[in-house]
Amino acid sequence: MSLPQNFNEWEHLQDTVRRWHNKAVNQYFSKTPADSLETPKASLRVACTMKDGDTSTMTMMRMWLFEVTAGRLQSVQAPVYGIPVTEHQRGVEFKPQVKLYFRERLSPTSDRLNPATGEITFRLMNETGQSYTRAKAEEMARDVKREFGEPIFVWDKGIYYYYYRDFERGYDLRLLVKSKSEGERIAKKVLAIQNHPFNDDFSDFQQHTRTYSMNPGIQTIYGQSVKKPIKRPTVEVRFRYAQLLLHGRIKVINLVATPEAALKQVIQRLNII
Repeated sequence: MSLPQNFNEWEHLQDTVRRWHNKAVNQYFSKTPADSLETPKASLRVACTMKDGDTSTMTMMRMWLFEVTAGRLQSVQAPVYGIPVTEHQRGVEFKPQVKLYFRERLSPTSDRLNPATGEITFRLMNETGQSYTRAKAEEMARDVKREFGEPIFVWDKGIYYYYYRDFERGYDLRLLVKSKSEGERIAKKVLAIQNHPFNDDFSDFQQHTRTYSMNPGIQTIYGQSVKKPIKRPTVEVRFRYAQLLLHGRIKVINLVATPEAALKQVIQRLNII
């Protein structure tokens, strides 16, 4: 059947986008009153809801606000649950995994566009996806918040690798730091989450004479000049959020987060950034 003679492409597109978008909005904000500005979340729902009279710009703004800023895409995105070969060989591949994320705070005068990041992971060797509960996740969130959120923990990244390997307790830390003492400081903080003792026999620090520039120069990509990536940047990265991954569960569990992380359904929120 052909399209009607008076068919309006824009009206059809707008109606279709509005119908499917608002269906997702209503489901996402199912416990939040509609057409209300009494709370920040209710106000957000009003701003995300598309109206019949919206312009194309307003339609795109509402979609961006909902999917990206409000975090709906992140809430439905399945995590990439990778298993390194070494971990598979040690038999820890299905143990719950805690991830701590860090990010550099660039100054307004910085000429770099991409902030440096960091990640620390460890396994919960005495748990499984079946044995882990909401109560245990809440306890883990409090412990992470205590060690890395009060105050916000700052990791002084450098060019040397510090290792801490205690496989029986689930630790295989590989940290880029400026000194051995910085590596020990971070390792002890991670261990303190579960009140595990530090053992120097499990640590290793490797120094070298190589240098890494914070200004590596320019390269041409697809006919355009772009900055080369910085290898092993010497910067401070700040704790942003912590997540728990359980084998068999698609969605990650957001344990702790600062406002900068913009995560949804977080057990422990930090009011400082």
